[in-house]
Amino acid sequence: MVELDKEQEKVFVNEMMEANELKGATKKRLIKFLGAKYDWDKHKVQFRLTRALIAERYAASSH
Repeated sequence: MVELDKEQEKVFVNEMMEANELKGATKKRLIKFLGAKYDWDKHKVQFRLTRALIAERYAASSH
């Protein structure tokens, strides 16, 4: 299991935020959660983040 210090986590989250053109604290928390769950593997986190964002948009449009 990969452990990152706070500064490394911050860099990882900021890279993912910029790569996906995201803003907001909610998205940062989501990326931190996914990073911790998938051992900070960039590809796994990117895949799950994409799926989560699609599900979020679908849920918002159906209401």
